[in-house]
Amino acid sequence: MLESTPFQTALWYPPMLLHPKRLLAELVRILEEDGYIFAADPAQITDSLRDSDDGPEARLLRRAALIDRNGRLADALQRNRNGVFWLWVVAATLLFTSSFSATFVLMDEQGLNFFLVLAGALGLNSAMLLLWLAAVVFLRRTTVLPFSSPSTWLRGKDPVNQAILRLYGGEWTKPAVRWRIGAAAHSLWLSTLAGVLVCVLLLLLVRQYTFNWESTLLNADALVKTVAALSWLPEKMGFAVPDAGAVASGRLNGSTADARAWAGLLIGSIVCYGILPRLAAWLACVWLLRRAESGLPLDAPYYRKIIEGWQRSIVDVDDFQENIAAVGRKFVLNGDPKWAVMLETEWQDSDWYRSVLAQEWQDKGCADSRDAVAALTEALRQTPAQLLIGVRAHTVPDRGVLRQIAALAEAAQGGAVVQLLQDTAVHSGNLLPQWHDALDKRGIAWLNPPHIAQTGG
Repeated sequence: MLESTPFQTALWYPPMLLHPKRLLAELVRILEEDGYIFAADPAQITDSLRDSDDGPEARLLRRAALIDRNGRLADALQRNRNGVFWLWVVAATLLFTSSFSATFVLMDEQGLNFFLVLAGALGLNSAMLLLWLAAVVFLRRTTVLPFSSPSTWLRGKDPVNQAILRLYGGEWTKPAVRWRIGAAAHSLWLSTLAGVLVCVLLLLLVRQYTFNWESTLLNADALVKTVAALSWLPEKMGFAVPDAGAVASGRLNGSTADARAWAGLLIGSIVCYGILPRLAAWLACVWLLRRAESGLPLDAPYYRKIIEGWQRSIVDVDDFQENIAAVGRKFVLNGDPKWAVMLETEWQDSDWYRSVLAQEWQDKGCADSRDAVAALTEALRQTPAQLLIGVRAHTVPDRGVLRQIAALAEAAQGGAVVQLLQDTAVHSGNLLPQWHDALDKRGIAWLNPPHIAQTGG
């Protein structure tokens, strides 16, 4: 499954800029562009979704799931997410332990300088939070430096892992990555503050402390005002705080009478000025990241080609009433040039035409559009040649494909023969008899897939 657990999503790892299902579709795109061999034939899956009533993106997501029928790609993506999650767990645990230990050392004495303890607990956190806010407000750079992308410092040996690194590397360059980084950083700071708070609570429960303050520049009146301002929010939230008399008497004088009030102010300050601002910043980053979640780039050439193919096939269904007639004759080898062409999409085996009928065929590429078929038809009319036509036989014969075959066979002055192709790993039923019947009705010679006995030629 691609979905993260509620704990992973809600507490630690900010959502990706793409939904997990869209990540799978993008991974399929990268792998298919690299010539990767999937568990199921992409062309067959694409053909099977031609008549779907879903929108383009929904069909593309469904297509990716069907191509990954053995779940290998989905499992690889999930392992990646789980790996990042456990990396976060390790980092959060180390930060929690480190902050707990540092706070324990800071509060190792019975008499504590309140402001030194408070500065030690919240000083670095507050400085980094203010720095982050300044960067958000004043820095308009929306991308990170290239070395920050995982794809620049991780290398996968497996083609799938390499593709995943490229996928996440592309995600890393999107403008909203600043919110992903912010959410991850704030979640780690929350772990740090949790370690501080737990240590403070534990020590205050088992030890008797006294609190005091010292200052060379500030007098008692100034400290009274400072503590009053500091105490306002914790007091509103129900924490005990020292009054003016306790503050004035606390200079260089540790008294157990007011220790509970000072302890309440310490705990309240950690919560109000440390944890709550970090939590608010984390929630803001997660919210902004969710708003930035994008759909598939349907205008990309890869997706545009698939969608246009679906649209063409839909038009071809109903706008033509075909008069079936034999346009070719049984294929007989002669001395004419031998041309080979693949219809609609490339075959996974680029050498599919090699030594067919013990002949050397000249590869004419893939006729993947009406214009390409028309150009090849014109070339056949100008040059006497014998034509080998590669056709995918995973689905029932499509009228549009049959019309293209008929046009090419008619134009081939030396005759044409259709090479039916099937992937043995794809179990789509025995559709060969339907292809045989359709081609026989048109008087076009055919050859069974290479792994099946060659007959009928």
